[in-house]
Amino acid sequence: MKKIFLATAGLCIAACLHAQVTMQPGIPAVGMIQKDQLWNVLVVNSTNTPYNCRLELVLRDRSTGQEVMTATTGLFTLSSGAKQLNVNLLNPVQYNYIVSGIGNRLQGLIPAGSYMACYRLVNSTSKDNLAEECIPFDAEPLSPPMLIFPSDSAQLENAPNQLSWTPPAPDGMFDRLHYEIVITAINEGQKASEAIQENLPFYSDGSLYTNVMNYSGTGSSFEKDKWYAWQVIAKDDGSYAGKSEVWVFKIPSKIIKTVKTNDVYLVMKDDIRRPYEIDSKVLHIKYFSSEGGYDAVIKFTDPKGNIIKTTKQKILSGDNYFSFTLNNQFHSGIPYSVCLVDKNNKSHILIFSTNTK
Repeated sequence: MKKIFLATAGLCIAACLHAQVTMQPGIPAVGMIQKDQLWNVLVVNSTNTPYNCRLELVLRDRSTGQEVMTATTGLFTLSSGAKQLNVNLLNPVQYNYIVSGIGNRLQGLIPAGSYMACYRLVNSTSKDNLAEECIPFDAEPLSPPMLIFPSDSAQLENAPNQLSWTPPAPDGMFDRLHYEIVITAINEGQKASEAIQENLPFYSDGSLYTNVMNYSGTGSSFEKDKWYAWQVIAKDDGSYAGKSEVWVFKIPSKIIKTVKTNDVYLVMKDDIRRPYEIDSKVLHIKYFSSEGGYDAVIKFTDPKGNIIKTTKQKILSGDNYFSFTLNNQFHSGIPYSVCLVDKNNKSHILIFSTNTK
């Protein structure tokens, strides 16, 4: 009877001790996650007893339950009260990479995917678990794929033989990046996003390893005067890595000419989706910003997503006017995109082509 009492008392003491030490991981729920951020953990010791501890971590793929990585920290002292842990306090950290490639990312980024991080705070003297906690999070790229060609709401003279987009960024988040493209006919009165979700695909391919898709002439023919929606989904191996917006295009029976201009300033506005055509080797752009006092990156890309030119421009509050000389890398009749990234990392795009020889 005495033995049973002592065993029960021991269990009660252990349970009370476990409840008096708590921890709260500080991983963002969604976003770009660096490996070092996994060790931002707040630990609270509500007892008067200091402990020599180590922290153990098991990182799992939330969709499959597969272990991705395990890790164990060096020893540290947990005094009474609250202690904010970080990778510097916990070094040396020993990692065991179960999935290849996760340890070699750019700046230690966690690959895109859905994860569950489970922590265990261990008393190094008694080997008891002082606290346990699990937290889900999603590692997503800073920028998803961005569609380039055909431009949104484009009315094309001929059926597109090539569709292009920019890769998600940054590259360091991906080990086996590939794409799925979906093209769907839009029914009368249907929104483009509804068509992508509800209709059978007119065309789909889930095994594209470049950011360009060549549409074969042997495939199904696009109907004239019918709108088509298209979207690109990026994947890292089997994990979701971001999807583009849904854009639309059609091949009308009667061609509506693109906006043609020479020396006027083309307005870069998100609701202007038609491509411009210019007859000059100088491109003039007008861009309105509600915020000023920062440098914006402006990139010129071809239909395959190759960056032809990059420049920085000072952005002022109000109207901004830019003029760019187009060199021999810009060829007549080919649609190019100009992308301006503002201080909030939002991209603004203008599509243009030249009619010069």
